Amino acid sequence: MTMKKNDHTRNGSVIVEFALLMAVLLVPLLAGIWDTARLIDMNQVLTRAAREGVVLASRGDDPAPRVLDYVRSEGLSSDNLTVTVQHGPEEPGYGQEVSVTLSYDFTDGMVYPWNGLLPGGLSASAYAKME
Repeated sequence: MTMKKNDHTRNGSVIVEFALLMAVLLVPLLAGIWDTARLIDMNQVLTRAAREGVVLASRGDDPAPRVLDYVRSEGLSSDNLTVTVQHGPEEPGYGQEVSVTLSYDFTDGMVYPWNGLLPGGLSASAYAKME
């Protein structure tokens, strides 16, 4: 008389092994997707803020306070943001080019260290002519 092997314990261990493997593979993958989505969102916020800032700068206003308020309202820390306004070589006046450049250090709230890939952080620039 031969005894039949009990496969029920094997099925249970396969499920546990699969769950552990998925946790090991899925968690880093989801963290990377989360970080990438946050970087894309930050880039969109910075691009919009730079465009708003250059419109103000082209009218002769100081865009920094408005840009900082906008970035804060979108949930980013304004402490990590640098706003640079540059005018052409001459005195600011009608038709003169003006640019607004934003640099944002995003490393505080990320899961992965993106410094190697984006060492200067995120930046966005916008250009316009003075009105």
